[in-house]
Parts: sequence; structure tokens; C-alpha cells
Amino acid sequence: WNSTSFRPIKDSNIMASASNNDAPSFTQDDSLDEIEDLIAPSTTAPKGNGIIIEESNSAEFNPVYAIVSLIGLIYARVVYHCTYHRIESILGFILVCSLVLLVHNTTSGGSAVNRGDAFQHSLIDKGLSNIRSEYDLHIGDVDHWCLMGGNDDCPCEDPTEPSFRQWKGWLKAHTSNADRARAAIGHNPGLTPNIEDWDDDWHYDFDDDYGIEEMVDDEMYVGDSSIIDVLFLGDTFTEQRQGTASGVPQDDFTGIKKVFDKQFTKIKGGKYEALALGLAGDTSPNLLWRIMHGELPGDLNPKIIWITIGTNDMLRTACSEEVVLLGILRVVEEIQKKKPSATVVINSILPLSSEHDGVLAYKSKYKELLLNKKAMKQSGRAHFDLWPSILSINEELEKFATNHTNVKYFDANKVFVEERSDGTYIVKGTMMPDNIHPSKDGHKAWNEAMIQKLTAILEKN
Repeated sequence: WNSTSFRPIKDSNIMASASNNDAPSFTQDDSLDEIEDLIAPSTTAPKGNGIIIEESNSAEFNPVYAIVSLIGLIYARVVYHCTYHRIESILGFILVCSLVLLVHNTTSGGSAVNRGDAFQHSLIDKGLSNIRSEYDLHIGDVDHWCLMGGNDDCPCEDPTEPSFRQWKGWLKAHTSNADRARAAIGHNPGLTPNIEDWDDDWHYDFDDDYGIEEMVDDEMYVGDSSIIDVLFLGDTFTEQRQGTASGVPQDDFTGIKKVFDKQFTKIKGGKYEALALGLAGDTSPNLLWRIMHGELPGDLNPKIIWITIGTNDMLRTACSEEVVLLGILRVVEEIQKKKPSATVVINSILPLSSEHDGVLAYKSKYKELLLNKKAMKQSGRAHFDLWPSILSINEELEKFATNHTNVKYFDANKVFVEERSDGTYIVKGTMMPDNIHPSKDGHKAWNEAMIQKLTAILEKN
């Protein structure tokens, strides 16, 4: 019998030679029986031809026992170190916590940190409401450029510099606005460059103004601009009043245009004569470029210039509250420089919601980032909860208007927002069916509220 492998030795000659003279004689079968009696039945299992194979006699692995043992070991080590190495234990705990926070911030790009209360971290505390000119707009003092934090995870532009959108259709829509501005003071709109003749692969070169500077030279215009009481400048919401989107007529906006014409055209019964110049998707730097290149010509002197801008600074370029505010104030400063006798009215940034019921929820920035990723994965549509940011910016805009002459603030929340019985706020469904863009009824109510504001300003003046 081979004691190493527990295999039977079948050669009787070898077995015989291995025995001594004193050993009793026995047969091969007897030896097998006797040796098998020495082996525990639970550890052997006969396989064919009498071959016996070894089976494990070790205890079966118990994961619960292993976990409990590990916890006990860790607890014992903690108690030991806290008792005999207290200072080292405290320092080690602080080090571990620091490493965890560092790894979390690094993997999240520094932009998805949990900023806690959304209202608290949307506040702007740089005293921007007291600025007097563009020279007070210190872009280097901005805490962070991106809405979700950080400076590198958004396409946010310098809010103090005019920005030209690299899109042929945009320039075509802009020059159409410039034509309408000149037509309002009795000038020939034929000065607009023929964009249709440009190549489709054109690219704007800032060293070449394509004749725009010549086109908007104030010295070449003379006329009577007293027919315009109020000039509306802005983005999508303002362009809806023209019945277009990026200069292209839209059937969905036809009703909005009719409402605007009826309320702001004297020949159609309106109390005031108004001109609306908007471009869909524009940010504050885009509007700044437009008013510097033709949409505010020298002889167009409305009594009131009403601006509605800032929504796309958050939605399209994801700028932080501070940067959005700087962009709006830069536009105001440029208008006052060009038209010092006009009163500038800053419309509040309109409410918007991605919730189906229009709820203006209060979530942290970190929670908002997770919801946005989930929404993009499921529907391809971004989730946004910008209500805290909107309120923060609007609050600073109101302060700015209070601290400056010839600047007024108009709060549109009373038109588009209502409070529910549970204390939450929602966008009025009939006023904003998609919770972003005002409907025909929304524009009508908004226009009526603006007329009241205009009346108060003009009668006081």
C-alpha cells in the first residue's frame, strides 16, 4: 500500500519483499481490508476497481462567520489604537477623511460637489449692484464660471465682451433686425449686405466686419425717431413677438405677433408704439454684439428700452449666476452709453421648469447634475432646476435698478408663477405650456403688465 497516494499496491512480489520475517502472512485482499479499516469512512469514497480517492475533511466556508470575524478584528484594532495610540488614531482618521474627499472631488471634476442648499449657494455676494461702468466689471473676480461649479466644464463666454454667433442664419436674422430698426426711423433698409450671395462655408473674421461698420455708421442717418415709444431687445421671448424664430416665420408664433401688434401699435389701438428686436437662443454677449452693430442706430431714440435676456446664458452656455448677472449689466451699460436719455427696463429672467407639472423645485446642484444625466439618458432632454439661480440673479438686478438712475426693474413672476396650497411654486400652465416659452395668453398677460409699468414710468417722467 502506497501511504503517500493512498493507492493499493497490486504487485504481490513487492509486498512480499517489503515484509519482514516476524510479520504474519496475509493475502493481498486481507491487507486491503485491514488498511481500509484504518481510514475513516467519511474521508474516503471508493471508486471503480477498489481505488480510493481522498475527499476534503475541512470545514465548509461560512461567509457570515468570516464577516463577523473581520468586524470583530477591526473593532479590536480600533479599541486598541484608541486606548494606547489615541493621537495617532485621530490623525489617521483625519487623513482618511481627507483622502476620501480628495478622491471624490477629483473624480467628479470639481463641478459636481454637493453644494447643499441650492438657494444659499446661488447667492451673489460681490456687490455687483453698485457698479457704475464697464470698468467696474472685473471678470477676474468671478468665483466660478460654470453653473455647476468650476471653470472648465461649460462653454460660458466672457460676459463683458460682445460675442458673434458663428452661424450664417444668425447674421441674416440680425441684419433683418437692423433693417427694421432703420425702417422705424424712415431709412432705406437696402444697406444690408446681401447675405444670400455669401458662400455656405463662410466664417466670420473679426478683422473683417463685412461692411457692417459702414452699414451702421451713425453719421449717415438722419430722420425722426419720435414714433417709437419703447424698443424691446432680447432673445427668443422677444423674437416671438415678431412671429419668427432665428428670422424664419413660425406658424406657432403668428398669434403672439397679432397680440403684440394690437397692444403695441397705435394704428391698431395700442397705447404705445413699440418695436421688438429679438433673436432666438441669444445670450447677453450676443445681444451686446447686436446693439453695437446696427440694432440700436444713432437716430433711433425710444423713450424706453426694455431688455429681456439671460435665460440662454444658463441654458445654452451654462454660465454661473455671477457671470449671467455681469453679462446683463454689461448690456445695460452699453445701452446707457449709447442712449443716455432713455430709461432702461430690465425684465426679470422668466421662470422655467423641466418638471411635467411645472413645479419650481428646490434641489442641490449635485442632485440637479444627477437628474440631468438621468434625463438625458432616458429622453435626450436636459433636466434643469434653475429657479434658485433665477431668483438670485433677479434679486441682484432689482438692487442694481434701485441704485441707478434711468434704470427700472420689472418682475414678471407675478404673471407666470403661482403658489400652490402646499407652499410650492409652479409655472402657470396656460401661460407657459412647455414651462419655458410663454404662450399667446402668456404674452397677452405679460404685455398688459408691461403697459402698466410703461405708463407709470412715462407719466412720472
